[in-house]
Amino acid sequence: MNKPRTAPRPSAARPSRAAAAAGFLRRTLALGLLACVIAGLGLTAGSGAEPERPRSFSEQALNEAFATSRVLAAEAESRAAAAQGPRAAALLDAADTLSRQSLLLTSPGGAAALRESEGVEEQSFTKALQDSARKNLAAAGRADYGTARLLASTGTGQLLLSQNLAEALGETPEPVQESGWTPVLNEDGQTKCTNDGAGSDRAEIRERPGAAESLQAVLDAEFGAAYAYEVAQAQAGSAFTVLGSTPAKLREAHLEAGLEGAKRLPSLCLPEITPVPAYALSPGFLANPVTSLEELEEAMPTLYAELTGTSDGAVRAWAIDRLVASSLFLYDGAAEIPPAPGLDAEPAALPWAAQG
Repeated sequence: MNKPRTAPRPSAARPSRAAAAAGFLRRTLALGLLACVIAGLGLTAGSGAEPERPRSFSEQALNEAFATSRVLAAEAESRAAAAQGPRAAALLDAADTLSRQSLLLTSPGGAAALRESEGVEEQSFTKALQDSARKNLAAAGRADYGTARLLASTGTGQLLLSQNLAEALGETPEPVQESGWTPVLNEDGQTKCTNDGAGSDRAEIRERPGAAESLQAVLDAEFGAAYAYEVAQAQAGSAFTVLGSTPAKLREAHLEAGLEGAKRLPSLCLPEITPVPAYALSPGFLANPVTSLEELEEAMPTLYAELTGTSDGAVRAWAIDRLVASSLFLYDGAAEIPPAPGLDAEPAALPWAAQG
């Protein structure tokens, strides 16, 4: 028995060409809009790269300082090759100091690209050194805490190097200003200190990374040094000198610095203080006061570098001024200038030194 044949299903009506074109256009527009959204969100297909993060001021300043120190080191070597005798030796020493300085200014995260010298060949090398020093010291006023200390110390080192090198090359050193190396930022001159809760000004100041402790250490050192010079004069008279200066002059300088520092205490919501009648001296002080006083002077740049790296505003600006002043006194006429006065780090011992 034959099965009845199934009737064929009627085929769907095919869309007209106009309808097909309209559908294609709608799909194309939808895909285009989706692509725009994806591109706007940065989700490009097949690429995991993220847009480069803008560098902070501290990173830019550090990279600039690194590149400049490398350029100056290369220029010093080049000029040494064309010089003779003491001048060549002085330039080679400067190149070595600047090379060690650049190791401090780089980091494990990657060094800045070495840029070409910006007219160093056309100007006095000592002038180029001092210009770089001024730029680093000014940038230290705005940088973050750790970078501020590094820039201030290396800037001070370049300033000292420019002074010593000028004498070795027979040039007249440019006069060095006593203060104002960096602008004072974020200061309104009217610090308000309250104790009303965790959000008070005093609580906020106390959360700073050691500013009050660093300033107190500076004041103890300055007032303590003034007292030590007074004791030394009482014991040995005024016939001796320390680093070429008389004890009376140095006592007055330390006392003045301590009083200037005490004026900065209110900006940290701390009361001003005056020197105590006496300070503790080491057992060997009376046996050899000159050596002990020299050790006190050697400690000053480190204390001011520490204060630079823990403070802000007017306190930091003053700390930078004092870092420069104490270093200029300590290394006046020294045969060797450290790459970063006030920093104990040895450049050659840094883990990324091999990349320098």
